[in-house]
Amino acid sequence: MNDQPRVSILINNYNYGRFLGDAIDSALSQTYPDIEVVVVDDGSTDNSRQVIASYGARILALLKENGGQASAFNAGFAVTTGDIICLLDSDDYFNPEKVQRVVEIMTGNPSLGWCFDIVREFDHDTGERYPCPIAHELGKWDARAVTAAGKPPLVPTALSGLSFRRKTLERIFPMPEPIRLNTGCSSDAYIKWVALALDEGWMADDELTMMRVHGSNAFTRRPVEKKRLSGQLELITGIWLYDRWPLLQRLALKVFSRGLGAHWATGGLESGHKQRVQSFVRNLTLPQRSEVLIRASIWSTLGRLGY
Repeated sequence: MNDQPRVSILINNYNYGRFLGDAIDSALSQTYPDIEVVVVDDGSTDNSRQVIASYGARILALLKENGGQASAFNAGFAVTTGDIICLLDSDDYFNPEKVQRVVEIMTGNPSLGWCFDIVREFDHDTGERYPCPIAHELGKWDARAVTAAGKPPLVPTALSGLSFRRKTLERIFPMPEPIRLNTGCSSDAYIKWVALALDEGWMADDELTMMRVHGSNAFTRRPVEKKRLSGQLELITGIWLYDRWPLLQRLALKVFSRGLGAHWATGGLESGHKQRVQSFVRNLTLPQRSEVLIRASIWSTLGRLGY
Protein backbone atom coordinates (compact mmCIF):
# COMPACT_ATOMS: atom_id res chain seq x y z
CA MET A 1 0.00 0.00 0.00
CA ASN A 2 3.05 2.31 0.05
CA ASP A 3 2.12 3.80 -3.32
CA GLN A 4 -1.46 4.48 -2.25
CA PRO A 5 -2.68 8.02 -1.45
CA ARG A 6 -3.13 9.34 2.02
CA VAL A 7 -6.74 10.13 2.92
CA SER A 8 -7.94 12.85 5.27
CA ILE A 9 -11.37 12.46 6.88
CA LEU A 10 -12.54 15.95 7.79
CA ILE A 11 -15.27 16.02 10.46
CA ASN A 12 -17.10 19.25 11.28
CA ASN A 13 -18.98 19.52 14.57
CA TYR A 14 -21.23 21.97 16.37
CA ASN A 15 -23.04 20.85 19.54
CA TYR A 16 -23.39 17.24 18.40
CA GLY A 17 -21.41 15.72 21.24
CA ARG A 18 -24.02 12.99 21.64
CA PHE A 19 -23.27 11.74 18.10
CA LEU A 20 -19.66 12.80 17.61
CA GLY A 21 -18.12 9.63 19.04
CA ASP A 22 -19.88 7.48 16.44
CA ALA A 23 -18.54 9.68 13.62
CA ILE A 24 -14.97 9.61 14.94
CA ASP A 25 -15.09 5.87 15.64
CA SER A 26 -16.27 5.21 12.09
CA ALA A 27 -13.38 7.24 10.71
CA LEU A 28 -10.82 5.46 12.87
CA SER A 29 -12.28 2.04 12.01
CA GLN A 30 -11.76 2.28 8.24
CA THR A 31 -10.27 -0.76 6.52
CA TYR A 32 -7.95 1.53 4.55
CA PRO A 33 -4.78 2.06 6.61
CA ASP A 34 -3.32 5.41 5.60
CA ILE A 35 -5.76 7.95 6.99
CA GLU A 36 -5.75 11.00 9.20
CA VAL A 37 -8.84 12.15 11.06
CA VAL A 38 -9.26 15.91 11.48
CA VAL A 39 -12.06 17.07 13.79
CA VAL A 40 -13.06 20.73 13.80
CA ASP A 41 -15.23 21.92 16.66
CA ASP A 42 -17.00 25.14 15.74
CA GLY A 43 -17.47 26.68 19.20
CA SER A 44 -19.66 23.98 20.75
CA THR A 45 -21.20 24.62 24.16
CA ASP A 46 -22.15 21.00 24.94
CA ASN A 47 -19.81 18.11 25.79
CA SER A 48 -18.25 17.95 22.31
CA ARG A 49 -14.80 19.06 23.40
CA GLN A 50 -14.66 16.45 26.13
CA VAL A 51 -15.53 13.81 23.54
CA ILE A 52 -12.78 15.10 21.26
CA ALA A 53 -10.21 15.17 24.07
CA SER A 54 -10.91 11.51 24.88
CA TYR A 55 -9.36 10.45 21.55
CA GLY A 56 -6.00 12.01 22.33
CA ALA A 57 -3.39 11.77 19.58
CA ARG A 58 -5.49 9.43 17.44
CA ILE A 59 -7.12 12.48 15.85
CA LEU A 60 -6.05 16.00 14.96
CA ALA A 61 -8.37 18.35 16.84
CA LEU A 62 -9.00 21.95 15.85
CA LEU A 63 -11.03 24.00 18.34
CA LYS A 64 -12.34 27.35 17.14
CA GLU A 65 -14.92 30.00 17.88
CA ASN A 66 -18.31 29.59 16.26
CA GLY A 67 -18.32 30.77 12.68
CA GLY A 68 -20.60 28.36 10.84
CA GLN A 69 -20.07 25.19 8.85
CA ALA A 70 -18.19 26.83 5.97
CA SER A 71 -15.68 28.40 8.33
CA ALA A 72 -15.20 25.03 10.04
CA PHE A 73 -14.43 23.32 6.74
CA ASN A 74 -12.08 26.12 5.70
CA ALA A 75 -10.12 25.82 8.95
CA GLY A 76 -10.05 22.03 8.82
CA PHE A 77 -9.01 21.76 5.19
CA ALA A 78 -6.09 24.09 5.85
CA VAL A 79 -4.49 21.55 8.21
CA THR A 80 -5.22 18.36 6.27
CA THR A 81 -2.39 16.58 4.46
CA GLY A 82 -4.27 13.92 2.50
CA ASP A 83 -4.28 13.49 -1.27
CA ILE A 84 -7.98 12.63 -1.00
CA ILE A 85 -10.39 14.39 1.37
CA CYS A 86 -13.62 12.80 2.67
CA LEU A 87 -16.10 15.14 4.35
CA LEU A 88 -18.18 13.95 7.31
CA ASP A 89 -20.86 15.66 9.40
CA SER A 90 -20.53 14.77 13.06
CA ASP A 91 -24.04 13.28 13.30
CA ASP A 92 -23.36 10.86 10.43
CA TYR A 93 -20.91 7.99 10.09
CA PHE A 94 -18.99 6.00 7.48
CA ASN A 95 -19.27 2.30 6.84
CA PRO A 96 -15.87 0.59 7.39
CA GLU A 97 -15.04 0.11 3.70
CA LYS A 98 -15.89 3.67 2.64
CA VAL A 99 -12.37 5.05 2.25
CA GLN A 100 -11.03 1.86 0.62
CA ARG A 101 -13.72 2.05 -2.04
CA VAL A 102 -13.17 5.76 -2.69
CA VAL A 103 -9.43 5.18 -3.08
CA GLU A 104 -10.02 2.33 -5.53
CA ILE A 105 -12.26 4.55 -7.67
CA MET A 106 -9.98 7.58 -7.60
CA THR A 107 -6.72 5.73 -8.24
CA GLY A 108 -8.33 3.73 -11.03
CA ASN A 109 -9.47 6.94 -12.74
CA PRO A 110 -6.73 9.60 -12.53
CA SER A 111 -8.83 12.25 -14.29
CA LEU A 112 -11.46 12.33 -11.54
CA GLY A 113 -11.68 15.30 -9.19
CA TRP A 114 -14.49 13.98 -7.01
CA CYS A 115 -16.37 10.85 -5.93
CA PHE A 116 -19.90 10.93 -4.48
CA ASP A 117 -21.46 7.87 -2.86
CA ILE A 118 -24.94 6.81 -1.82
CA VAL A 119 -25.99 8.17 1.58
CA ARG A 120 -28.56 6.11 3.44
CA GLU A 121 -30.78 8.07 5.85
CA PHE A 122 -31.93 6.35 9.04
CA ASP A 123 -34.10 7.37 11.98
CA HIS A 124 -32.02 7.90 15.12
CA ASP A 125 -34.79 6.75 17.49
CA THR A 126 -36.12 3.72 15.63
CA GLY A 127 -33.19 2.72 13.43
CA GLU A 128 -35.54 2.62 10.45
CA ARG A 129 -33.76 3.09 7.13
CA TYR A 130 -35.49 5.38 4.70
CA PRO A 131 -35.77 4.43 1.02
CA CYS A 132 -32.89 5.65 -1.08
CA PRO A 133 -33.98 5.69 -4.73
CA ILE A 134 -31.14 6.19 -7.18
CA ALA A 135 -32.26 9.02 -9.45
CA HIS A 136 -29.04 9.42 -11.37
CA GLU A 137 -26.60 7.53 -13.53
CA LEU A 138 -23.79 5.68 -11.81
CA GLY A 139 -20.14 5.57 -12.76
CA LYS A 140 -18.10 8.27 -14.46
CA TRP A 141 -19.64 11.71 -14.91
CA ASP A 142 -18.66 14.74 -16.92
CA ALA A 143 -21.26 17.38 -16.08
CA ARG A 144 -19.06 20.42 -16.67
CA ALA A 145 -20.86 21.75 -19.74
CA VAL A 146 -24.43 21.28 -18.49
CA THR A 147 -23.57 22.74 -15.08
CA ALA A 148 -22.04 25.84 -16.67
CA ALA A 149 -25.20 26.12 -18.78
CA GLY A 150 -27.23 26.33 -15.58
CA LYS A 151 -28.66 22.82 -15.78
CA PRO A 152 -26.66 20.66 -13.35
CA PRO A 153 -27.78 17.06 -12.90
CA LEU A 154 -29.56 16.07 -9.73
CA VAL A 155 -27.05 14.97 -7.10
CA PRO A 156 -29.00 13.74 -4.06
CA THR A 157 -25.83 12.83 -2.16
CA ALA A 158 -25.61 14.65 1.19
CA LEU A 159 -22.43 16.29 2.44
CA SER A 160 -21.09 13.19 4.20
CA GLY A 161 -21.09 11.35 0.89
CA LEU A 162 -18.67 13.80 -0.77
CA SER A 163 -15.01 12.95 -1.38
CA PHE A 164 -12.50 14.94 -3.43
CA ARG A 165 -9.03 14.90 -4.82
CA ARG A 166 -7.03 17.53 -3.01
CA LYS A 167 -6.35 19.62 -6.12
CA THR A 168 -10.10 20.01 -6.67
CA LEU A 169 -10.83 21.19 -3.14
CA GLU A 170 -7.92 23.60 -3.34
CA ARG A 171 -9.87 25.39 -6.08
CA ILE A 172 -13.16 25.36 -4.15
CA PHE A 173 -11.85 26.27 -0.69
CA PRO A 174 -11.90 28.57 1.13
CA MET A 175 -15.67 28.60 0.96
CA PRO A 176 -17.61 31.83 1.43
CA GLU A 177 -18.22 31.93 5.16
CA PRO A 178 -21.57 33.77 4.99
CA ILE A 179 -22.92 30.32 4.03
CA ARG A 180 -23.66 29.44 7.64
CA LEU A 181 -26.64 27.76 9.18
CA ASN A 182 -26.21 25.93 12.49
CA THR A 183 -29.56 24.19 11.99
CA GLY A 184 -28.57 20.95 10.31
CA CYS A 185 -28.93 22.64 6.92
CA SER A 186 -25.77 22.05 4.95
CA SER A 187 -23.58 24.04 2.59
CA ASP A 188 -23.04 20.98 0.40
CA ALA A 189 -24.86 22.41 -2.65
CA TYR A 190 -22.21 25.08 -3.15
CA ILE A 191 -19.43 22.48 -3.01
CA LYS A 192 -21.20 20.02 -5.32
CA TRP A 193 -22.11 22.56 -8.00
CA VAL A 194 -18.61 24.02 -8.18
CA ALA A 195 -17.06 20.54 -8.29
CA LEU A 196 -19.40 19.49 -11.09
CA ALA A 197 -18.32 22.55 -13.08
CA LEU A 198 -14.59 22.02 -12.52
CA ASP A 199 -13.87 18.31 -12.96
CA GLU A 200 -15.04 14.92 -14.05
CA GLY A 201 -16.17 12.71 -11.22
CA TRP A 202 -17.70 9.40 -10.19
CA MET A 203 -21.09 8.46 -8.76
CA ALA A 204 -20.47 5.30 -6.74
CA ASP A 205 -23.06 2.52 -6.60
CA ASP A 206 -22.05 1.70 -3.04
CA GLU A 207 -23.93 2.56 0.16
CA LEU A 208 -20.93 3.82 2.10
CA THR A 209 -22.36 6.53 4.34
CA MET A 210 -25.11 6.65 6.95
CA MET A 211 -27.02 9.89 7.63
CA ARG A 212 -28.79 10.16 10.97
CA VAL A 213 -32.20 11.89 11.01
CA HIS A 214 -32.87 13.27 14.49
CA GLY A 215 -34.55 16.12 16.33
CA SER A 216 -32.02 18.79 15.33
CA ASN A 217 -32.06 18.04 11.61
CA ALA A 218 -35.47 16.41 11.19
CA PHE A 219 -36.67 19.44 9.22
CA THR A 220 -35.32 17.48 6.26
CA ARG A 221 -38.59 15.56 6.47
CA ARG A 222 -40.79 18.60 7.30
CA PRO A 223 -41.54 20.21 3.91
CA VAL A 224 -42.44 23.77 4.99
CA GLU A 225 -39.53 24.24 7.36
CA LYS A 226 -37.14 22.63 4.91
CA LYS A 227 -38.37 24.90 2.12
CA ARG A 228 -37.67 28.07 4.11
CA LEU A 229 -34.27 27.01 5.41
CA SER A 230 -33.24 25.72 1.99
CA GLY A 231 -34.42 29.00 0.49
CA GLN A 232 -32.23 30.94 2.90
CA LEU A 233 -29.23 28.86 1.92
CA GLU A 234 -30.01 29.19 -1.80
CA LEU A 235 -30.17 32.98 -1.58
CA ILE A 236 -26.68 33.14 -0.08
CA THR A 237 -25.31 30.37 -2.30
CA GLY A 238 -26.65 32.03 -5.44
CA ILE A 239 -25.00 35.34 -4.55
CA TRP A 240 -21.64 33.75 -3.90
CA LEU A 241 -21.73 31.53 -6.96
CA TYR A 242 -22.44 34.62 -9.06
CA ASP A 243 -19.67 36.69 -7.48
CA ARG A 244 -16.95 34.03 -7.31
CA TRP A 245 -17.55 31.81 -10.33
CA PRO A 246 -18.26 33.68 -13.58
CA LEU A 247 -18.75 30.36 -15.41
CA LEU A 248 -21.64 29.57 -13.05
CA GLN A 249 -23.58 32.83 -13.26
CA ARG A 250 -26.48 31.26 -15.16
CA LEU A 251 -26.82 28.63 -12.45
CA ALA A 252 -26.37 31.25 -9.74
CA LEU A 253 -29.35 33.29 -10.95
CA LYS A 254 -31.56 30.20 -11.02
CA VAL A 255 -30.51 29.20 -7.50
CA PHE A 256 -31.01 32.71 -6.17
CA SER A 257 -34.45 32.95 -7.82
CA ARG A 258 -35.55 29.66 -6.29
CA GLY A 259 -34.45 30.82 -2.84
CA LEU A 260 -36.25 34.14 -3.24
CA GLY A 261 -39.40 32.36 -4.38
CA ALA A 262 -39.24 30.04 -1.37
CA HIS A 263 -39.14 33.06 0.94
CA TRP A 264 -42.04 34.73 -0.80
CA ALA A 265 -44.06 31.52 -0.48
CA THR A 266 -43.34 31.15 3.26
CA GLY A 267 -43.80 34.64 4.65
CA GLY A 268 -41.31 36.94 2.95
CA LEU A 269 -37.69 37.87 3.55
CA GLU A 270 -36.33 38.18 7.06
CA SER A 271 -34.80 41.55 7.94
CA GLY A 272 -31.31 40.07 8.08
CA HIS A 273 -31.44 39.13 4.39
CA LYS A 274 -33.32 42.05 2.86
CA GLN A 275 -30.37 44.38 2.42
CA ARG A 276 -28.13 41.70 0.92
CA VAL A 277 -30.84 40.55 -1.49
CA GLN A 278 -31.80 44.08 -2.53
CA SER A 279 -28.17 45.01 -3.16
CA PHE A 280 -27.59 41.90 -5.27
CA VAL A 281 -30.70 42.42 -7.39
CA ARG A 282 -29.96 46.12 -7.84
CA ASN A 283 -26.53 45.34 -9.30
CA LEU A 284 -27.82 42.91 -11.91
CA THR A 285 -28.44 43.95 -15.50
CA LEU A 286 -32.03 44.72 -16.43
CA PRO A 287 -32.50 41.39 -18.30
CA GLN A 288 -30.99 39.49 -15.38
CA ARG A 289 -33.20 41.31 -12.89
CA SER A 290 -36.28 40.53 -14.95
CA GLU A 291 -35.26 36.86 -15.16
CA VAL A 292 -34.78 36.64 -11.39
CA LEU A 293 -38.12 38.25 -10.55
CA ILE A 294 -40.07 36.15 -13.07
CA ARG A 295 -38.45 32.92 -11.89
CA ALA A 296 -38.97 33.84 -8.23
CA SER A 297 -42.65 34.54 -8.89
CA ILE A 298 -43.06 31.14 -10.52
CA TRP A 299 -41.29 29.37 -7.65
CA SER A 300 -43.38 31.29 -5.12
CA THR A 301 -46.60 30.25 -6.82
CA LEU A 302 -45.50 26.63 -6.99
CA GLY A 303 -44.50 26.78 -3.34
CA ARG A 304 -47.91 28.03 -2.27
CA LEU A 305 -49.49 25.22 -4.27
CA GLY A 306 -47.37 22.70 -2.38
CA TYR A 307 -44.83 21.80 -5.05
